[in-house]
Amino acid sequence: MDSDDGVTTYRSRPAVFTGVVLVAVGVWLMIDSAVRDGGKTTMTVVGAVLAVGAVAVALTLRAAAFAGPDRLRIRNPFRTIDIPWSEVREVRAEYSLEVRTSGDRKFHVWAIPVSLRERKRAMRVNARSQAEDPYGGQHPTVPQAALADHAVADFRGMAEQFRKTSTGDVKAVWYWPVPAVVALGAALAIVGSTV
Repeated sequence: MDSDDGVTTYRSRPAVFTGVVLVAVGVWLMIDSAVRDGGKTTMTVVGAVLAVGAVAVALTLRAAAFAGPDRLRIRNPFRTIDIPWSEVREVRAEYSLEVRTSGDRKFHVWAIPVSLRERKRAMRVNARSQAEDPYGGQHPTVPQAALADHAVADFRGMAEQFRKTSTGDVKAVWYWPVPAVVALGAALAIVGSTV
């Protein structure tokens, strides 16, 4: 979670790490294939890496949520959703983080995983802190929360704060570069394997 110019970015650090590692492995496979073979096998490898890599990048590096005074922007692997705060009706995190808007539309935020393990760990830390200092006088502490629960609290607070100034319609558009790169990669892999 990073904050810059009033816009807070939410994304999963393990997903970003995984995405970077997968991209590095893909680049290594393409270079290795080009150095060792240089022929039709290289075209097949490049096509396969492009097809699989586009999906991997979409699921790991592209997924993010941006919360600012103007709107909540959800960048999922295949769509980008802009939600003005006046349209947010409910934000909750059960099995996935979900934003419900007016008109009974709901959008899942892929970038913020809901981890029951992280939630239980935060509850244990809070319980231990409460047991050690039940009156909160000696060492006041900030209650711990899982990333998803923290994001829910932030989104609800921003929706309440900016509801009157952030108006407009919900816009959801498809992100076409991912399917285009997958199609290109599949075509290269097929051509490389049949030539």
